[in-house]
Amino acid sequence: MNVKEVPIDNRQEHLDLLCFPTLFPTGQYGEHHPRQSYTAQTLSFSEYIKSRLLNKDSRFRRNHSYCLHYYRLKINKALKTGIYNLLKTSRGNVGQTVAEILEKINVLDEEFEGNLSTMLAPIRGTNQYWFRVKGEVKAMFAEYGSPTLFLTLSCAAYDSADIAQYLRKNFFNIVILQRGVLGKLEQYYVKIEYQMRGAPHYHILLWIENAPVVGIDRPEVCSFIQDRITCHIPDNQYEIVFASMM
Repeated sequence: MNVKEVPIDNRQEHLDLLCFPTLFPTGQYGEHHPRQSYTAQTLSFSEYIKSRLLNKDSRFRRNHSYCLHYYRLKINKALKTGIYNLLKTSRGNVGQTVAEILEKINVLDEEFEGNLSTMLAPIRGTNQYWFRVKGEVKAMFAEYGSPTLFLTLSCAAYDSADIAQYLRKNFFNIVILQRGVLGKLEQYYVKIEYQMRGAPHYHILLWIENAPVVGIDRPEVCSFIQDRITCHIPDNQYEIVFASMM
C-alpha cells in the first residue's frame, strides 16, 4: 500500500491524539488539552507521563508504541537541555563548520570532549550520564567512607510482579530504613536495573552508623556479620509441607 500523504510534523502539539486514536477515541484529553488547574499545580512533562503510565486505566502503559513515543520525546527534551546548557556556558564552538568540529573529535580535543559530556549528561544510559553518577558515588565514599553493606533486592519473577514490587518497596522502607534491623542507617545509594524479562533489580550501598571497618576491626566485623547476616537452607520436604499445610 502506498500512502501518499503529507508527513505529520512531530513537533505539533496534539501529536499523541493523531497517532493513538485507540487511546484517545474522542480526540481529547491529550498532553496539551486545556485543563483547569492552579498555576502552582500545572503538570510538568514528566508528571504527565507518570500520571498516564500509573493510571488505573492500564491501556496507556500496555501500549508499547505509546510508551516508546514518550520515551523518544523525553530523550529529545534531555538532549535539548544539554545543548542549551552547553551554549549558555561555552561560546567557543559557535560559528564553526562541521569539518572543524569533526577535526576536534578526531584529535581528541579535551575541551570539546568535556563540552560533549556536558551535553549528553542528562540522557540516561549514556557514558556521560554514568560518569556523573559515578562522581556522586565517589563523593559519598569521600564523605562517609566505604559502605558497610552491599544489598541486592530482586522481585520474584514467577510470582505476582505487582505484589513483589510492593513488598520490596515496603521491605526497604520499613525494615531497613525505619526499623533498622541492620543498624541505624546513615546513608544509602540505590541503582535500579531492569533485567531482560523486565523485572526490576536493585543494587544498594548502605552506610550503617558506627559500623566496624573491614580490615581494621576484624573481631568487631565478624561479630557484626554474625548478628545481622544468616543463611538458611529449607528442609527437602519444605515445599510439600508448605503446599499442604498453608
